[in-house]
Amino acid sequence: MVSTARGLAARVVRGSGVYRAGERTLGRLRGVYVLAYHNLPAARFVEQIEALAPSRPIPLDELVERHARGASTSGLFAITFDDGVGETVRAIAAAATTHQWPVTFYLPTAYLDAPEGLPFQWLRAIERNAPARKIELAGETLDFSAPEAVQAFAKSVTKVMYTRPWAEYAPRLRALAAALVERGLVAPDALAPPPAITWAEVEQLAGGGIMGFESHGISHTAVAALIEDELEHELVTSQRTISEHTGRPCRHFCYPYGGAASIGSVAPARVARHYRSATTMARGRLARHALHLLPRVPVYPHDDAAFVQLKVLTA
Repeated sequence: MVSTARGLAARVVRGSGVYRAGERTLGRLRGVYVLAYHNLPAARFVEQIEALAPSRPIPLDELVERHARGASTSGLFAITFDDGVGETVRAIAAAATTHQWPVTFYLPTAYLDAPEGLPFQWLRAIERNAPARKIELAGETLDFSAPEAVQAFAKSVTKVMYTRPWAEYAPRLRALAAALVERGLVAPDALAPPPAITWAEVEQLAGGGIMGFESHGISHTAVAALIEDELEHELVTSQRTISEHTGRPCRHFCYPYGGAASIGSVAPARVARHYRSATTMARGRLARHALHLLPRVPVYPHDDAAFVQLKVLTA
């Protein structure tokens, strides 16, 4: 019922001209916005961005500076993508270059440095492919035989992932993935994470002047789970690594997972020592938000053009 109501509202927005008038008003009252993407087909991305005209995207760095000094941001927004999945970055960068749309990609640098992928990618692959049966794992019995049992397991691990250190969930996930493959229960390719964009490609894309690359940390660990030295290492080392490969200052950070529990109360002050801004997954416009707790408007592959307009108007 809720999704039906939203679909109807989106169609009304699309067909009535409400979007353009509403966006002008909201831009003045509640400020500019930043779109938050992860992965989607390039054609869908183009459809969504074109639906936001006459508003147009500008570089994240420019948007942040305009917001910080109270300059006009009317009719402007920024586009960001998290994680650095290779096929996504390539396809979106090609489409964005064609349309001259600046895009910022937030990179977790360890993902580019090694082929193992990220723990949340391992978990999603397990969720999609684990068989409906009991699995013995290091003295633990994981009973996936009941309907929705794998999804319940994924939900419980995700909750830990959002707030706890890497060591409390990653080794268990790797052991489970290895067991599934070794016992012939899942094909190795089914559990392989999507390859990241390469540093060579980052260097090439950064040289074009339209694509930007900023920090998503090193390990994609929730910053609330990191002790002081670990957090400093994630912030400083990822920043330096990205700058070395792009030849530009790395000035912006994106909190892994991006919710309040994943960020905590300590990290924003530490992030502010090293970065000009930091974005979250809290939904909203920039308005009077602090530069190191900036909300975004999440956009997904299933959002059609009308629904994206509705999301922007209700952010």
